[in-house]
Amino acid sequence: MQKLADEYASKGFQVRKEAVLPFASEGGHPFRADILAERDGEHHVVEVTLRGVRSEPQARRWDEVARQVRTRPGWHFKIVPVERDPPPLPTPERIEAELTNVEELLDQDQIAAAMLLATAAFEASARRRLLTADAPPPKYVTPAALVEHLVSQGHIDQEEFVPLRDVMQLRNAIAHGHLDQLPEREAVQRLVTNARQLLHTA
Repeated sequence: MQKLADEYASKGFQVRKEAVLPFASEGGHPFRADILAERDGEHHVVEVTLRGVRSEPQARRWDEVARQVRTRPGWHFKIVPVERDPPPLPTPERIEAELTNVEELLDQDQIAAAMLLATAAFEASARRRLLTADAPPPKYVTPAALVEHLVSQGHIDQEEFVPLRDVMQLRNAIAHGHLDQLPEREAVQRLVTNARQLLHTA
């Protein structure tokens, strides 16, 4: 929302966030706008919402605001969908600690748990590496596509592609309840080795 407010301000608008509008709902309740940008008789009422998120009360409120705005010359109403900010990646120290936990799980013959934790740590290492190289993957990418992206960017050797892709796909089966489809211990260790390689070059 701040970026949008700054854009209006850069165009000479007076910008207020969480501004009370000079008109009310049919029930007499005042409206607040995420952003109200005003300049020389122009009034822009802007509502910011997460893409794909819309509740029925919110929709009714927007309809009321839009009706009010349409009756006022110089007033404009806009809904701006934004992407949800991705959660921050774990620190290298946290990733390394989880990789150590994977090895302990392997020593205890807890292959399924080791597999799930290893793939999570591998993905975290991969994303840190790609961000450092200024080549981030798409926001929504399958584990297999992430491995392909790493190989295409030269962060993982080509011969590692098929084994890593296969073990990442097997992770999905385990995560969805197919607990008998366990990987070989060496496959999990391969994830750990590659995760550490990515982490130490990030």
